Amino acid sequence: MKKFLVALAFASVAILSFGQNKSIIRPRMEIVKTETEVNGTFNTELEVFYMNDENPRMYYASLGNLGIGGNIVQLEFDPIFELFIPLGGTLEEAVAKLEEIKGFFKMPKKSSTELSGHFSVAYPTGDPVTVTVTRRQGISKLLEFSIPVSGSENLIRATYLSKSDIGGLLTSLKIYRKMHPKKS
Repeated sequence: MKKFLVALAFASVAILSFGQNKSIIRPRMEIVKTETEVNGTFNTELEVFYMNDENPRMYYASLGNLGIGGNIVQLEFDPIFELFIPLGGTLEEAVAKLEEIKGFFKMPKKSSTELSGHFSVAYPTGDPVTVTVTRRQGISKLLEFSIPVSGSENLIRATYLSKSDIGGLLTSLKIYRKMHPKKS
């Protein structure tokens, strides 16, 4: 259902852009993509990509769609907006940034740090937002990537990633970098 709604949104944008002089759909060039699985269903799609029209080139990580709620319960109902983390201008910088994020799992429980990110539709746009990364401990270690909901003191939008989620994305990016040594 989520993929259908996203496809419908993209189709609507494409139809509306035909009468425009400048296309509002920007080319998003996927480098690597992984999916997290919870109870036999795919939960979050993680992706590293660059925008083909940016000069200089910038790599981003898409951490998928965010839920809305408190620190314990998150309702997932928004299949359109994504959280993007800038990784750097080269593949080496992107790998280093993902390794830094993976290193957040070594932080003490409930400790937080901040990253710059973008919360938008389809690709990173607008002003950067402050993303709070909090180390959570349930059955396993998790990183909570959250942004505050405007106009509310108690609500946040968040996604939760395990060490294997970040590790899978990092490993795929390292393999891509070795297979394509001439790409920056």
